[in-house]
Amino acid sequence: MRKWYSLIDKVYALENLHQAFKHVKSNNGAPRIDEGTVEDFALQLEEKLNMMHVELKTDTYEPSPVKRVEIDKEDGGKRPLGIPTVTDRVVQQALRQVIEPIFEPDFHPSSYGYRPNRSCQKAVAKAEQFLRRYGLTHIVGGVVGIDTLAMGLLVVFQLRKKSRDDHFNIFSIPRLRSQQNQIVLPVKHIKG
Repeated sequence: MRKWYSLIDKVYALENLHQAFKHVKSNNGAPRIDEGTVEDFALQLEEKLNMMHVELKTDTYEPSPVKRVEIDKEDGGKRPLGIPTVTDRVVQQALRQVIEPIFEPDFHPSSYGYRPNRSCQKAVAKAEQFLRRYGLTHIVGGVVGIDTLAMGLLVVFQLRKKSRDDHFNIFSIPRLRSQQNQIVLPVKHIKG
């Protein structure tokens, strides 16, 4: 197993931040009133990316609170959704671009949650394939819930297995929190 001794320098590399912004821009995410749109961010792109680079490099980056909104579900209920700032989205994507290729090969081929080129539809198709192949008639499924501290411990443990970068150490656990479809990143919450 390859051991990485520095990852944070790859996260804050300007080329990586530029790639991250391109990805964020292509997603057309909802804007935050307090920071503006992706297009507003693009008007000051070099300045903003240079500031991110310095803050990540000097370990002074602080994420903004996540705007909490509720969206309607098909069953009439509501689903909470967190909307990070464009800056935080770029940092999350930059981190994802560095650590995803390192950890992706370790996932089981039948794992579909929050992985590239995988979806609920593909998971259902795989389940149907197993039903047909093995003559099964039922699928039993479940969701394993992991609280923030346990997720933090798990993520730090996995990072430490492959990296000796001190930016991913046990003291980071209180700042770690899992976001839907996002890489683990320190976040705060505000009501929207």
